Amino acid sequence: MATERNSPILLLIAVLCSLFALASCGQRPPVETTILPSSNDTATPFLNVAVSPTSGETATPIPPSDTPEPPTPLPTVTALAPTFESALTPSATLGVIAPSTTPFGTPGITTTVTATITTTLALSSTVTPSPTPCFGSISGSVVADLNKNGQAEAGEPGILGAKLFLYNASGVVGVYTTGNGQYYFPGLIAGTYTLTSAPPTGFAVSGPPSYDLQVKCGATVTQNILLNPANGSIAPTPQSRGKITPIAQAQGTPRASQSGNGTSNNGTSSNATSNFKPFEVPAVYNIAGCTSINGPGLYRLTTSLTSQWDCIQIVSDNVIFDCQGFSLNGTDLNGYGIVVHQVGNLLSQRPARNIEIRNCNVSKHKYGVFIDAADNLYVHDNNLSNNFRDTDARNFGVFLGLTEGGGIRVGTTTNALIANNRTDNNAIGIDVRTGSGITVRGNTANGNTAWGVHFYNVQFSEISENSASDNLRYCTWGNGTVGPGCDAGGIMLQAGSSKNIVRNNTIVKGNGNGIFIKAHGTPCGDGNVIQNNTISGALYNAIELSFCRDNTIAGNHISDALDGIWLGFAKNNTVNAGNELRDLSNHGIISWNSADNNISTNTVINSREGLYFYSSDYDRQQFFFVDGTPADHISTGNCLCDNTLVSNAVAAIHLNNSLKNQITDNKLTNNGVNFVMEGNTAGNIIENNVIQGGSFHIGAPHSFYASFLPSTNESKSEYPVFIPSAPDAFTAYDMHGNILTRDQFLRAIWTDSPSDSFDLRWFKWKMRISLAGQ
Repeated sequence: MATERNSPILLLIAVLCSLFALASCGQRPPVETTILPSSNDTATPFLNVAVSPTSGETATPIPPSDTPEPPTPLPTVTALAPTFESALTPSATLGVIAPSTTPFGTPGITTTVTATITTTLALSSTVTPSPTPCFGSISGSVVADLNKNGQAEAGEPGILGAKLFLYNASGVVGVYTTGNGQYYFPGLIAGTYTLTSAPPTGFAVSGPPSYDLQVKCGATVTQNILLNPANGSIAPTPQSRGKITPIAQAQGTPRASQSGNGTSNNGTSSNATSNFKPFEVPAVYNIAGCTSINGPGLYRLTTSLTSQWDCIQIVSDNVIFDCQGFSLNGTDLNGYGIVVHQVGNLLSQRPARNIEIRNCNVSKHKYGVFIDAADNLYVHDNNLSNNFRDTDARNFGVFLGLTEGGGIRVGTTTNALIANNRTDNNAIGIDVRTGSGITVRGNTANGNTAWGVHFYNVQFSEISENSASDNLRYCTWGNGTVGPGCDAGGIMLQAGSSKNIVRNNTIVKGNGNGIFIKAHGTPCGDGNVIQNNTISGALYNAIELSFCRDNTIAGNHISDALDGIWLGFAKNNTVNAGNELRDLSNHGIISWNSADNNISTNTVINSREGLYFYSSDYDRQQFFFVDGTPADHISTGNCLCDNTLVSNAVAAIHLNNSLKNQITDNKLTNNGVNFVMEGNTAGNIIENNVIQGGSFHIGAPHSFYASFLPSTNESKSEYPVFIPSAPDAFTAYDMHGNILTRDQFLRAIWTDSPSDSFDLRWFKWKMRISLAGQ
C-alpha cells in the first residue's frame, strides 16, 4: 500500500513538480472530471482485474504489414457491454478488448464482444510477410535516323504512329503508340523487360529488333529507338481527303472557349473559380476522320469514328476540339481516343498551350483522353467510360502499384479544369500525374478497378464536388487468399501530392477505401485539406493518411466503413471541425505509431471503439522507407480533446502502448467501456471529461506496464519516483491529492453499488491519471 502524503509543504512540492513535468511535454495540468449519472444506470459488478507490479515484462507486439495479407483475426473479447458482432469474419485470437491492428487497407476482421474477459495474446511466428514490390520506369523516343549513323541527333524528328510492345516473363505488359516520338512506361515492377517496335508505314527498323532492359527500383531506363525512312526521306503523315474541312463563313471570326462555369454532374453548383483562362481561336474546321490537328482553331467532329490506335492527335496551341456528341470508338483497348502532344521538335518540346476538349464519347481505348503536357487545359462534358481496365472478367488483378489505363490521363500540366465528365468502368477514372493549379470538379467516377480520381505528384490543386462509387478490385493477398480492396478506392493522393484541397465529394457504395493519402516509398503528401466530404460504404478506411504530416481532416460525414479515419506513422495532422463518424464496424478513429496529432471536436457514434491509439513494432524490411527505428515512431503527444463519443459497443477511448497524450474535455455517453488502457500508457493526462454510463477497464493482458505505485517506493517521503524495473502506467489521487492504493482505486471504479462505504466523491469530481515513469 502506498504511503499517503498529507504534508502541505510536500504536497506543494509535488504539485510544482507535476506542473513542470506537464509543461515540458506540452500538456496542460490536470483539471476536473465530471461524471453524470445515467438515467438507467445499473450496478457494475466488481471484476478482479490483474493490476500489479511487473518486473521486466514487455508487451508482445502485434506485427503490422503493409504487404497485403489475409484478414488479421480478432478473438472473442471482453467488455462491460452487451454482445456485439460485426459482419466480418473471425480468424485468430488476440487479447483483452483487442482492436484491429490491420494497417493500410488490409481486409477486415470479425469481433464478438461477450461478458468474459480473455487475456490470451496468441500470434503465429511462422508467417513470413511478402516483400513490398518497388517500381521503376522506361522512357525514350522513336527517332528518324536520317543519316543512318545509329545516333539520335538534333534535327532528326520524332516519328508519329510507331507502336511499342513491352514484355516480361509473363507476356505483354504494355502497348504504346507514339505521337511525337516520345514514349513512357511508368509503374513497372523491378525486373527484366523486352521492348520491341512496329514501325509505321514508310519506315524500317534501324539497329536491334528488340532491347532487353533492366528496370531498377526508383529509376528510369532510357532507350531511344531508331527507324530508317524506307525511301531515304521522312514519309509524310497520310492525310485523308475531307478529314479536316475549313468552314468558309467562319474563317477569321474569333471563337472563344468556355469559361468553365456551370452545374456539375452530381447537381451541385460549379461556379467556383479555377486556374483555367478562356482563350480565342481564329478559325473553324469540321473533322470527318481520325487525323492530326497541327494548327489553331475550333475543330468540330461531324460523325462518329472508329480507330485501332490514336484517333485525334493535337499537336498545336490554341485548339478547341468539340465532338458535338459524336463518339470515338476503339477496337482493342489500345491507343488514345484524343491525345494532346507536346509542341516543338524533339530537342525543344514544351507543353501545348490553351487546349479545350468537350462533348465527346470515347470508349474502348487505353485512355479516352491522354494529355502529354499542357498549360491552360479544359476537359469537360465528356463521357470517357468503358476504356482499359487492368483486371479480368472477375474484376481480379494484381495488388496496386501504379496502374495504367482509364478515362482521362493528364501529365505534366499546369492550370487545368477537368469538369462534368463521366469516367466509369475504367482502370482509373481521372488520372493526374505531375502538375499544379488543377481543378477536378463535378465529375462522376464509378466502377473503376483502381481509383475514381488519382493525383500523383500534384500540388496546389483541388478535387471537389465529384461522386465516386464501387471503385474496387480483387487481388491475391500475401498468403494466397483472394479478397477485395487492394488499395483501390474513391480518391487517391500519392507521391508527394501536397497542399491540395479535397472537399464536398460524395464517395459512397463499395469503394475499397474512401480518400487515401499514401506515401509508401514515395514522397509524402503533406498539407492537404480533406473537408466536408460524405463517405459511406467503404470496405476498409473511409479516410486514410499514411506516413504524412500537416494534413487537415475537417467536417466530413463518415458512415458504414470498417474504420472511419486511419492515421499510420502520421504527424502533426489535425482531425477536427465536426467530423461525424457513425456505424463503423471497427473504429471511429484509429492511429498507429502516430504522434502530435490534434483529434478534437469529432463525434463518433455506434462503432466498436470510438478512438484507438496504439504503438507496435513493424517489419523494417517492408517499411524500408521509414527513417529510424520503431523507438522513433510511437504513439505519443496526441490531443484527444473535446470529442463526443456515444454508444460505442466495446470502448470509447482505447490506449495501447500510447504515451503522454492529452485526453480532455470529451463527452462519453453510454459506451461499453469508457477508458481502456493497455501496455505502457505512461504520462497520459485524462481529465475534465463528462461521463455518463459505461465503465472503466484499466489493465492489460499479462499486466505489463499496468502496475500501481511499487511497494519499493512506499518508504520514500518525497514525491514518488518511479523505478525503471516496474514503471507505472498511472497514479490515481483522491480529491485531497492523496495517492490511492490499488484496492481503493479498484473499489472506486468497479464499485458494486452507489451505497458502497468508500467515498466516491473524489472520482465524481476529480480523476487524475498521469506521470508514469517516462
